[in-house]
Amino acid sequence: MRGILVDWLVEVHTRFRLLPETLFLSVNIVDRFLTNKIVMLDKLELVGVTAMFIAAKYEEVFSPHVQYFRHVADDGFTEEEILRAERFILATLEYNLSYPNPMNFLRRISKADQYDFQTRTFAKYLMEISLLDHRFLEYLPSHVSAAAMYMARMMLHRGPWCANLVHFSDYTEEQVLPVFRLMIDYLIRPVKHQAFFKKYASKKFMKASLHARDWAKKNAKAHGVDPDMATRDLYQDEDAY
Repeated sequence: MRGILVDWLVEVHTRFRLLPETLFLSVNIVDRFLTNKIVMLDKLELVGVTAMFIAAKYEEVFSPHVQYFRHVADDGFTEEEILRAERFILATLEYNLSYPNPMNFLRRISKADQYDFQTRTFAKYLMEISLLDHRFLEYLPSHVSAAAMYMARMMLHRGPWCANLVHFSDYTEEQVLPVFRLMIDYLIRPVKHQAFFKKYASKKFMKASLHARDWAKKNAKAHGVDPDMATRDLYQDEDAY
């Protein structure tokens, strides 16, 4: 269920044309809140839309008005309900919205390859996988960012993981491999998150989702990932999360 909610948040985020940081913070708020509170299924969408409302206020120069968030939820909640949920979520989190956003780490690592636009676009796609797949929750944002850059550079033949990249990422090649393999594992499985897949299948994002999946299926075995995983749906019991 978490993956379905985050996939919907990706769609909302795309519709509002918000910053990447806003999406990452939104999901972080959802995860931290659900760690502390039990939420009924029919209120999960309210938690998601309110989390993005809060994150937009924190990250954006011009945040969308609450009425737009009400509308994007098909008027399933009133503006007052969203504002009440905002106060409750912030109180639960003790108004602490500090978060080591993966985008900040990606920008730092990008210094090592002269901010190559294509590499960074592919790395953004790979980083966002960590939002949808609960298995990435055990890894630090900096670790996910390093693995995303590592994989993006490998896909685009940008050279080895050199000392300069180790310096700016603070992770060696050996350290990024577990997260790298987890990304491949996600990519070779059936598409489960349609909004996320379609977003990065567009020309704007250089069809990153199409290229990444094609590359992963061709190279999974060479990197120690069981290609038979391609026939298995990881999220058939997703309601447990």
